[in-house]
Amino acid sequence: MIALPLLPLLALAAAYVPPASVLAWVDVREHRLPNRWVATLTVLVAVVLALIALLQPALRPTMRSAAVLAVVIGMGAVLVALLAPSVLGMGDAKTVPVVVATSAALGGEVLLASLLGIAVLGGVVGVVVLMISRRPGQRFAFGPVLLAGPLLGVLGGPLVARALGTG
Repeated sequence: MIALPLLPLLALAAAYVPPASVLAWVDVREHRLPNRWVATLTVLVAVVLALIALLQPALRPTMRSAAVLAVVIGMGAVLVALLAPSVLGMGDAKTVPVVVATSAALGGEVLLASLLGIAVLGGVVGVVVLMISRRPGQRFAFGPVLLAGPLLGVLGGPLVARALGTG
């Protein structure tokens, strides 16, 4: 995990957590991620990452990498949502870039731990939902799991760093 100075880290958390919390709550209640909230979250995070890059020149390569990864992985998510909508909803696909950008801005280990955490937690939640509902094909709100990605990444980042021999 890169060591973001405290103020940029707090700014990133302040930009991400409130709208992500609203999105998670709405997705649980309505099974949708409203475009207005996804756009708000994305713009806030993009502005904070741009400001971090502007004010901390040493972090520019990391912020640039976070932006590129967000676009590339986000395009892949939208493609999956278009080709297999039963696998990934379009709201989730549109949310992927901001989750990736936020996680990647905190470092490669955080991004890897975030993606692994989303996969594992998504699988566990899916199994629990299927066991409780006992109906095949039962869907669950994946948005909260997806939006938890950066937090899962921060928690699992040190484990990934140790596994990779970098921490």
